[in-house]
Amino acid sequence: MHDAAIPALFEDAPRPEQLKPIINPWRRPAPPGGLEDVTLAFTAGGESIIRRKLGQTKNQRHKSQLEVRLISWLYDFIRANVKRGRLFDLGEVLQQGSADCLGYSKLFTLLGRLLGLEVGVIEVVIDNEGRYVPHTAILVRLTNQQPRLVDLWYGSKSIKHRRLGLSVRRGGVWEIEDVDLSELPDLEAVSHLPDPCVNAITRYIRGNRHLNRQEFASAIRCYSKAIALYPGNARFFYNRAIAYENLGEAEKAAADYTKALSSEAAIIRILAREHEEVSSLINLDNLPNQRSSSAASEIARSRSSG
Repeated sequence: MHDAAIPALFEDAPRPEQLKPIINPWRRPAPPGGLEDVTLAFTAGGESIIRRKLGQTKNQRHKSQLEVRLISWLYDFIRANVKRGRLFDLGEVLQQGSADCLGYSKLFTLLGRLLGLEVGVIEVVIDNEGRYVPHTAILVRLTNQQPRLVDLWYGSKSIKHRRLGLSVRRGGVWEIEDVDLSELPDLEAVSHLPDPCVNAITRYIRGNRHLNRQEFASAIRCYSKAIALYPGNARFFYNRAIAYENLGEAEKAAADYTKALSSEAAIIRILAREHEEVSSLINLDNLPNQRSSSAASEIARSRSSG
């Protein structure tokens, strides 16, 4: 890692001068061993101390251990200040202290990169319990090249979702694919989605809001922008087809349905739906503190081992 942070290129990411005044008052967990200066992060230049610490650590095993500790601290930092909610726009997440899975994933990525982690957003196609879900999580690629999956919504610092949408390197070429967790050890390399694909997911969710309000033309505009950024996502075509169908544009709807249902992998994405046991996790953050902490700990343990 270099001293200069790799920025998160999210279209809704605040500028550093906007971010730090919001983050500064947040509650901070105790620092992990070897990274005591992490409590200075997100102050004036404080995160550069952590990046230098990682950059100066030459032993790969030790550096990976520091990265795992940093992941744990950042997870606790975000969960202490941002509760589960329905917000996915980063500006709203930061201002209101509430996030859905995409909001959490983008926020962890934004702050993780400032601290020197190689981190980004991935899609969860099948979760750790075998459910087909519309969900996002976080992938951190450690110095030892091991991917670590983090999911703030599910409550886990190291989760085992079964099928993922991410970047895969084969023969030196990076492509976006859906792969099973069991395949990861045999792949040349894996990484998170490119940031423009994350922007596409953001636009897709905005389109869904319009679709639910029966604002079909606005929904189509959002879906079309999402498709331009991430044309391999079948769900974008499927929902645009629904919007076209509602406007009576049968030919355009049929073309999009054909693209959306073009393969088994695409159909798995189309079958994704909200599950009560996943969406109801939002209620944990509305419980009294002691009970919420206990319940969240139990779920984190079960989610990690799933």
